[in-house]
Amino acid sequence: MKKLVSVLLALALTFTLTAAFAKTYTAGTYYTVEYPDSMSLDDTSYVQDNTEDDAWLFMLSGDDYLIDASLSTVDEYSGFSLYSATDAEKQAYVAEVMTTFADQDPALVDTVIPASGIPFYIFSMEDSDGVYYFAETIANGVSLYFCCYYNDVNAPLDQPLLDSLKGILKTFAPVNDGAAAA
Repeated sequence: MKKLVSVLLALALTFTLTAAFAKTYTAGTYYTVEYPDSMSLDDTSYVQDNTEDDAWLFMLSGDDYLIDASLSTVDEYSGFSLYSATDAEKQAYVAEVMTTFADQDPALVDTVIPASGIPFYIFSMEDSDGVYYFAETIANGVSLYFCCYYNDVNAPLDQPLLDSLKGILKTFAPVNDGAAAA
């Protein structure tokens, strides 16, 4: 019994310390995410290239991987949101991604639904720079997406990289419905 209590206490302390090392970032008026202290945040490098319809928001850098976050207006999804979509609409969305990115060999890997209820669909893809995970949600016709890849272009996609991306996505929360109003 003492061992069980010790293990539970150690786990509780670990979870408490893990939460204490998280930082929160607010991406404009759109959303917040939490990320580990071990990652660095860059939210200035590519903003000069932003347009009204396409914006790079930030990059998180770990020791061996990066996560880029951006948004784009998608005219064909005007007024559409994955968080309120029917099952048939969600299937049509996945089919559309598979067609749109056909030249990047897409495969649906997972779906993450954070506490906010806004689902992210995660796909594996490959382009001239190597393999990466692409996570996207659509909110009122705006694509909010994350690209996650290793710094080593020859490194294969794996569970630790996927878990890192999912950890960030699980903390996604709109700012005063900013994501939905994007």
